[in-house]
Amino acid sequence: MIVIRQSILLVLYITGTFLAASAEAATPCKVLFIIADDCSANFGNTYGGKWIKTPNIDKLAAEGLVFDNVYTPTAKCAPSRAAILTGRYPWQLEDAANHQPLFPPKFMAFTEALAQSGVVCGSTGKTWGPGMAITTEGKPRNFSLGAGAGKSPGEALATFLTSRARDKPFFFWFGSHHPHRPYKEGAGIAAGKKLEDIGHVPAYWPDCETVRGDMLDYAVEVEAFDDQVGSLIAALEQSGHRKDTMVIVTSDHGMPFPRVKGHTFPDAHRVPFVVSHPSGKLGSPRRIGDFINFIDLAPTLLELFALDGAAKGMSPLSGRSFTDLLRGEAKSVRSFVIVGRERNDTNVRPGSHSGLGYPVRAIREGEFFYVLNFTPERWPCGDPESNFMDSDNGPTKSWIVNLDHDSIAWQQAFGKRPQQMLFQVSKDQDCMTNLADDPKFSNKTTALREKLMAELKTQNDPRALGHGEVFDAYESPNSRPRRLRK
Repeated sequence: MIVIRQSILLVLYITGTFLAASAEAATPCKVLFIIADDCSANFGNTYGGKWIKTPNIDKLAAEGLVFDNVYTPTAKCAPSRAAILTGRYPWQLEDAANHQPLFPPKFMAFTEALAQSGVVCGSTGKTWGPGMAITTEGKPRNFSLGAGAGKSPGEALATFLTSRARDKPFFFWFGSHHPHRPYKEGAGIAAGKKLEDIGHVPAYWPDCETVRGDMLDYAVEVEAFDDQVGSLIAALEQSGHRKDTMVIVTSDHGMPFPRVKGHTFPDAHRVPFVVSHPSGKLGSPRRIGDFINFIDLAPTLLELFALDGAAKGMSPLSGRSFTDLLRGEAKSVRSFVIVGRERNDTNVRPGSHSGLGYPVRAIREGEFFYVLNFTPERWPCGDPESNFMDSDNGPTKSWIVNLDHDSIAWQQAFGKRPQQMLFQVSKDQDCMTNLADDPKFSNKTTALREKLMAELKTQNDPRALGHGEVFDAYESPNSRPRRLRK
């Protein structure tokens, strides 16, 4: 009798667990994805940048998850966003490894897989780009992210929400244009900010009034992004969707300043990443230090929507889902990330139709960041005659470019770089001291190089396999001759 009773209880437990899991899986998944344009992980209470006020993001962070080690594989808009959409490293995407490319039609985006499965997808603002994306039939391709209408992001989202059935799953992408340059010079001071508000000026820039003022102008742009986040959350609340919608806030890469955007250092690749879900599905608010790469986003979102990307036609995913971290149940070790770059701006280094790139691969593991520059003879920001166009124009760049070429700031921003670089980030947050040639770190340098190259070869990275010239040969639809300085 006892055995029978125990068996009945076991069956009831298993059945109840199955039904609960089925009910959760059957609940329509709703995701609002918010991405800034050129925003570093240095703002608000969330990331310790108190000279930048982001109350809306801070509120989401306080009730959700804050990721401290999320990296984009390439710190430039188009390849970064391509990695998000496809779940593959940029160097696995042919032309799309470069900035301003022709996006190969063969690589399906996770949003297209969602749309095929009946998930209502929409967007407003910047999605993928710059570059050209067309279908195999030659028609414009929007990755199933049809643009919404509205005077503000919140209005566009509200319109989107009212156009769909309430019980249907949805994915909505908002791509801000903040804090991309240009800025209104002096906007930070005009807004009441003070130069001394900034607690830390990176050691690779001069600590001067011009640089601090430029940083304050950047802060105003980040705060404008935070206002947009607030309008989106308000739209969710007014529509009644906030309680069951996951909100993700991030950025495509670091700030548009010398040695950050477009380059291969932690400040360029490490991005803010906040996830909020009021229903309690994420557990208690917490910070997560595991290493996440943007290529992990596609498999994570596909799993949240209970979809198989391969079955819908997506190329094999290189990323790994981190839904276990969202649930607070880490199932695997995430101890490193791999990043790199190919060609950023076009025609800044002569040698091919659209110009040569500056190929780099790097690995962050633990406290170390190792960088392998494949062509150290090239200028990392483009040839001097191009006015170093691989670095966005602005007051900080103008100040540094006019310094003595032997100065630390000029060399860090524009100077040629050695083939190998190794930084101990825990003791050198700005990555100023290259340890690659230090005998005490020779074993670490060798080990990280070997690990990096082994990983790249398993990814069939043409650069690691000795065929990297293919990236320089890809032609950009935006390619045009640069007007060189005399």
